[in-house]
Amino acid sequence: MPMDTKGISRNAGPLAQQALDSIHHASLKVLQETGLRVDCLDFHAPLAQAGALVARESRVVRFPPELVEHMLADLKSKIAGGRRQYLLNGVTNPRWTPPLGCKFGGACIEYLDPETQAVRTPNEQDLIRLLQLGEALDSVGFVGNPVACLVDANGHKVPGAMQRIKTAALVAKHTTKCGSTEVWNEQELEFLMEIGDIVRGGREAYRTAPCFVTAKETIAPLQFPAEDGRILLMLARYGLPCTIVPMPITGSTCPCSTAGNIVMANAEILGAMTCIHTAAPAASIGGGVISGIMDMSTGSACFATPEVLLQDAGLAQLYDSRYGQDLAIGTGYIDAKYPGTQALAEKATKMDMAARQGRMNFPVGLLAGGKRFSPVEAIIELEMADYIRRLATGINVTPDTLATEIIGEVGIGGEFLSHNHTLTQFRETLWRPQLLDRRMPTAMADERNTDILVPANEKLRAIWKRDDL
Repeated sequence: MPMDTKGISRNAGPLAQQALDSIHHASLKVLQETGLRVDCLDFHAPLAQAGALVARESRVVRFPPELVEHMLADLKSKIAGGRRQYLLNGVTNPRWTPPLGCKFGGACIEYLDPETQAVRTPNEQDLIRLLQLGEALDSVGFVGNPVACLVDANGHKVPGAMQRIKTAALVAKHTTKCGSTEVWNEQELEFLMEIGDIVRGGREAYRTAPCFVTAKETIAPLQFPAEDGRILLMLARYGLPCTIVPMPITGSTCPCSTAGNIVMANAEILGAMTCIHTAAPAASIGGGVISGIMDMSTGSACFATPEVLLQDAGLAQLYDSRYGQDLAIGTGYIDAKYPGTQALAEKATKMDMAARQGRMNFPVGLLAGGKRFSPVEAIIELEMADYIRRLATGINVTPDTLATEIIGEVGIGGEFLSHNHTLTQFRETLWRPQLLDRRMPTAMADERNTDILVPANEKLRAIWKRDDL
């Protein structure tokens, strides 16, 4: 398998080649025989002209396999020719090259206040502080809207029509790492593009490094809503990236099988991508997925189970190896409601699965299935991201690192701690965490006080006290 510069197999994943072929053909069969309900009428005429079967009354479109294959071949050729894919979404994890660092995003409607430990509606000051935090952290390279600006500085509810504009303006003012924000209609997009022009220094520079737009969703099973379709087509016509991200839930909105989840998600992505490509052939199109499963004992949609990791990894492998495309996966969503052991275990596992496929741009700070944002959780997850990136670097084997001369100098029964080689190399060789407690055991009370939540809160408070924020 081809390897990237960090030694990670770019085609790594849980599926054999035959399984990838089967999933691809099953997805085409779903699109041809069952179809996709396409509610945006602007797609119907171009699709019919291209050979799709469009049922006007039901709005169901059935796609000939050759139409979908043509779209995939065209996109693959453009990407191979140098077109960069921009998969702009604050909660998903694309590959990106070169790495951008971790991501602050999510438009969460709940904020876990680190001072009071209360969960509440986020306000303008919360958003500003989170933007400043993302700006201050070197390991964060993408800052969008970690919380939705639902309440202004005076305590008044922000009107729905102004929420996205106000959020983008605050992002532009408080960070240089502008990422994605929501866009709901064409009038909003015009304002967002104007803000982007100012941030980037002009319209062409903005198109080269777009911000203040995000992905839109299909609705499982097999529905492409009118509003999402119109926005994606609008983005295509402005020369901005179009990203479609389904959220299939195994056992609820898609079949109760891991492979069935992948087929459903893939059919929705391919169907939506074909709609956009047919109407706007020059469009920059990409996909992502935030899959889940239905917990049959609680009735809850869950986003950090083993099945979810396999579903996302399998679909990403299909896009990597067969379609020649990046795919953003739902690394940001976990099920834990508060920072702690469950959150740490779920997020570290999801990060590790993403890293195995070369996807290092981890979204951080999201709890409760993407509903809640916690700056303390973000601080902890950034440490986990450093840990996992260190694992991904592999082992550097050279004559210098083999250190045979150093071993000879120290000899049998010697020690390396005081050797000059250790003094000059330990900072580069040994990863040093800021939060994990590595001290020798002392008194039990003291040990309990070093739980990772304690130093994470201390680090957060220290950053927010800085004069330069």
